[in-house]
Amino acid sequence: MSAVEQQEKSPTLLRRHSLNRRLAAVAVAAAVAATVITPGLASPPSARAGQQAGQSALGDAAYQRPLGVIGSTPCSAHDWQLCAGDTSAPDTVPYALGNPMAQPGLGIPLGGLGAGSFMINQAGTFGPWNMGGSTNSNYEKRILPQAAIHIREQQPGRTATTKTLAVNSSEFGSVLPAWSTLDAGSGTYSALYPFGRIDYADPVPSTSVSTSFWTPIVAGDDESSSQPVAYFEVELTNETSKTTKVSTMFTFPNAPAHVASTVQNTPSPVASVRTGYTSHETVDHRNKITGITLGASSPSNTADSQNSEWTTAVQDEPGQRVTYATSWNADGDGSDIYAPFSATGRLPNGALDGSNSASALAVDMNLKPHQTETVRFVLAWDFPQITFGTAGDTSWMRRYTSFYGGSQDAQNNYIAGSYPGNQGFAIAARNLARVDEAAEAVARWWKPVAFDDTVSPAIRMAALNELGQLSFNGSFWESGLVSSPYKTDVRPGSAVPGTHLFHTVTGGGWADAGETDVQGQMAIALRELFPSTEAAWVRATSEMIAQDPNGRVPGSPGFNPPVGNYIWWQLEAPWLLWEKSTSPAAPEATFFDRPVKYLIRAYGAYSSTGNDALLRDIYPAMLRLWTHDVVPRIPQGDTLPTEAAVFASTYDVMGQSGGVHGVYTSGLYILAAEIMAAATEDAQQLGIAEASLVDVDTLKQTAATARAAYEKAFWTGSYYTFTDAGERSTDVFVDVLWPQHVAEQLGLADVNPPERVAEHLTNTFDQLTQLKDSTGHMLGAPNLVPNGGKPYPVLPNRPRELGFQAAEVWTGTNFEFAGTLIQEGRRLGRPDLVANGNELAEGVVHQIYSPAAPAGGAFAFNTPEGWNGYDPTTYRAAYYARAIAAWDLYASARQ
Repeated sequence: MSAVEQQEKSPTLLRRHSLNRRLAAVAVAAAVAATVITPGLASPPSARAGQQAGQSALGDAAYQRPLGVIGSTPCSAHDWQLCAGDTSAPDTVPYALGNPMAQPGLGIPLGGLGAGSFMINQAGTFGPWNMGGSTNSNYEKRILPQAAIHIREQQPGRTATTKTLAVNSSEFGSVLPAWSTLDAGSGTYSALYPFGRIDYADPVPSTSVSTSFWTPIVAGDDESSSQPVAYFEVELTNETSKTTKVSTMFTFPNAPAHVASTVQNTPSPVASVRTGYTSHETVDHRNKITGITLGASSPSNTADSQNSEWTTAVQDEPGQRVTYATSWNADGDGSDIYAPFSATGRLPNGALDGSNSASALAVDMNLKPHQTETVRFVLAWDFPQITFGTAGDTSWMRRYTSFYGGSQDAQNNYIAGSYPGNQGFAIAARNLARVDEAAEAVARWWKPVAFDDTVSPAIRMAALNELGQLSFNGSFWESGLVSSPYKTDVRPGSAVPGTHLFHTVTGGGWADAGETDVQGQMAIALRELFPSTEAAWVRATSEMIAQDPNGRVPGSPGFNPPVGNYIWWQLEAPWLLWEKSTSPAAPEATFFDRPVKYLIRAYGAYSSTGNDALLRDIYPAMLRLWTHDVVPRIPQGDTLPTEAAVFASTYDVMGQSGGVHGVYTSGLYILAAEIMAAATEDAQQLGIAEASLVDVDTLKQTAATARAAYEKAFWTGSYYTFTDAGERSTDVFVDVLWPQHVAEQLGLADVNPPERVAEHLTNTFDQLTQLKDSTGHMLGAPNLVPNGGKPYPVLPNRPRELGFQAAEVWTGTNFEFAGTLIQEGRRLGRPDLVANGNELAEGVVHQIYSPAAPAGGAFAFNTPEGWNGYDPTTYRAAYYARAIAAWDLYASARQ
């Protein structure tokens, strides 16, 4: 491990930087990292004695639904897409209503960051899937009909009962037809990321059954968090006074990495080929692990699938017997594998056919009266390369490969041949052998959040479950560039050995590599939980700024103008092709928040770890960006930035006039000046040459002058206005105080005077949150509300000139707004503000997750960017990255 990796892999606040006096404000993950594990939670939570009816073993914050009871896709009364009966080709315009469509019944994703991922949905089946790369502009709406866990029970003198622990559903499809499945409602599905659990309602007469499933996502631990594994722990209890023979079986197919035609809303033309099937059994006698590996090797395979493997494995305990089938017919009806298992509870320890298309493991035991046993299965996959481009000609090694032999050169390019390949069983065996250790490591950060009774269950549920996007939403985490036609010697991420680039896509139809403006609002989750990924983003983006002809930050490391056959929603070559600027920054240039959000992430990554080497690497880019991408946006003789009429910031289309001062961008300008002053002070103490010519006092004076102008422009005596002139200037804006919120997180000087913060929040909250649903829950705060009036109505066809986004409730923004209310209420001694923040958070979480909400809970695990302030069924951009700001809400609410 390089020195860079060693310093950056630890969660926030394991040490204090001697030069930086601002760390107290971000004292966040020390408690997470240092929490002692309660013995009862040193492994995935299981049902507890005395547990109340309806309460999940995962705690009061867990999402719960009856197994297989799945609602319908919400349909707006407005004329849009499928709800209007349009069954033609999907609408690929990402700002169109309902694109992509929300998918009810989704669940917990399994698989490490950047490893490829799938969900166990609320029917208990395996899917949807998102293995990443150019194919996955969105997830693939498919399940594996051959993948399931099965149970068989037989008491002496009675006929055996066999059940497949899944529900066939219209939303996701069916498992194989020969299998005896469960009825909808015959169990409870619970989820609190990274744990999922199903408690089945009497699938067999005498044995209670539950399955816990999880991946070892561990804050600050790159190795654990990158693993391509999923644990399945089947808990069996004999509820009778007689000994019962019980068996469980795990079946899995030799599945493709991608089925491009199933990509949600926008089928992909990117080819993925996986043929040349193999299968074999391997036993690790020392650790009592038996595994079946299904491989694929053929010259015709695409790089994303060549020499790839699926391995199912089980660790047997005393009294348990393992049997297996190395091959059965995945294209049949499933009767060939069901027959021996149903007859005896065992498998033949060989192949049932020569297809190598599916495998199975079975464990049987005799359960004594009231005895409980747990069978530990693991699914591991070794798909070592992730590819991009319509031809799949840009290829990277996945992050996990570094922990199984893969290595990189000094420029972080993959060293050919260093990864031995065919590591499916090694991955499975390593992770099964250390399952107890992995469970304890997860519990160290997860339990203090999941069971934090100082924070409402709704906030905890959203904070943890939205983190699933980090593994499922087009997750990319690399361990070296393999090949690309766009490879250069100065590619971003190549300057510092040990840099491993990470991104998710923005989602909701935008398949870039993470937009700077959107991701900036959820970056606190990366900074606190996975700091090495945040440091890598900051380093690589700094290198892009250094290479940009005008010293500007890109909109995304993978969002670029058309190149050849490149289509914008399919990533051609992220981190190799990006959107370089074509002109210098100037007043009214678009997206003022992008350079400031880079500064926030850069300074946050440095100050939260005290990593001097990081500041040495990035300060020159910070200064270049301040000089070329921030300061030139201030008109000559002015002290605040002026805005374009559209795309002034991440709040793209709000209906304001052009050429005005905006409260959001002006607040960010003050924050940027404070960041540069603080960073320059530390840079000067470190002797960074570029800082020696910068006058810190001038930067502080810039902030002070801008602060005075800001108050004069926007403060009315009772609240801050949206802009200082023109259309919608007096409107109440939901995100006025986000720059202040971030300043507090970073330990910097206030952007807004505390007394005005309190007054603004007091006088605007009721206006922003006046709309409620039939159950009395808030529908959320729209982006803009006319002062003293009602929220804007929905605007059919979403005309830019009318500012359609003004009428929308943005989920990520509302999470931050609720967090600001709670944070300021505590800071200023205002419990009413704390109560307001909690009520807003409860309302927004209710709209996303509750089956009693207008959308019927269809947004669970695919939270949209936003919905209309009057009607959440009129929504936009399902599964959007900004919602990870739920972690920001939790960070504000915890004590």
